[in-house]
Amino acid sequence: MRTRLLVAAALSLTLAGPAAAQPPDGGKRKDRGSSPDVISARLVAPFQPVVAKVNESTVRVLADGKEAALGTVVFADGYVLTKASDLRGELAVKFHDGSNVPAKLVGVEKKTDLALLRIEKKGLTALAFADSKVAALGNWLAAAGVGSDPAGVGIVSVVTRKLSLREQNEFDKLNANRGFLGITMSQTQPADGGAEVEAVSKGGSAEKAGLKRGDIIRRVNDKKIADSDSLREMLNDFRPGQKVNLSVNRKGEALELSATLAGPPADMKNQRSDIQNTMGGALSNRRGGFEQILQTDMVVDPKNCGGAVVDLDGRVIGVCISRAGRVETYVLPGEVVRPLLADLRAGKFPPPAAPVSLPTAPAPRPVRSSS
Repeated sequence: MRTRLLVAAALSLTLAGPAAAQPPDGGKRKDRGSSPDVISARLVAPFQPVVAKVNESTVRVLADGKEAALGTVVFADGYVLTKASDLRGELAVKFHDGSNVPAKLVGVEKKTDLALLRIEKKGLTALAFADSKVAALGNWLAAAGVGSDPAGVGIVSVVTRKLSLREQNEFDKLNANRGFLGITMSQTQPADGGAEVEAVSKGGSAEKAGLKRGDIIRRVNDKKIADSDSLREMLNDFRPGQKVNLSVNRKGEALELSATLAGPPADMKNQRSDIQNTMGGALSNRRGGFEQILQTDMVVDPKNCGGAVVDLDGRVIGVCISRAGRVETYVLPGEVVRPLLADLRAGKFPPPAAPVSLPTAPAPRPVRSSS
């Protein structure tokens, strides 16, 4: 509580600024006191006591020697949680003292974009996750970093929420790495399971295969489809050019169809770079497809995603999982992360045989908080 009060006081002074900041002649100041870098440093500095402990358990994750993400020690005997979709090639973990330790990928949970790494290192301190409900709308948060400063600071702009099926469908349309079937799924859940087709894209793979609106997809490559989420997850594993066999129910009639998945529409291929150029900053590769997120206005470099996020009391309320927009960064809630840790360690979510390849295209437009 004392730390919270000190940080709040420091923030009020930082944001208010001294009255003397206005030049007496009404002109523009030329000193560095009003530069963006200095303002940013002033804003970040009060959070150093808040992130001091979590930063000790935060590491830099390297992929083929290059900075890929941040990681969080979650088991003291050598397990690090990080962001999965940015992992490629040979993995290593870099500590505060500059030492590098080889890392082995032991688990990947695709829905959350989380990965668990195994390292040989003693004397580690593991972090524990609290529920995100302690972070109310407007509360200050800080993303852990690898130095004394946080990787980013900001406020809760939208409290923890589940993404709607419409948002999931929009993400599917924009996922540039996966094979495209060319359908939109209905929000209606069939009583006997499966995924109902709401719309079929003209000229797409689904139309060529003979799929029609109202069809219910029961199986893909003989694997049962429980609902639209399971169909979405399964299709994420396929790439353009691959064929899939579809078991379909059409008004009570069982059909077997075959579809060759396509790539993304041409007008989507440059959307990512266009968005980033317009916004003037890099965005995370994967920015959608999450079932549940907490939205903040933190500005975090994509390479600094994967670390813990804390409130002013130092409670770890989640994992910084994605820079989704200019001032939108997504946090995986602690109540989502916590139950996955033991399962990841136990091998319930084994890593793919090939390098991790997860959804990477723009997510649905982030929800804007009301003013």
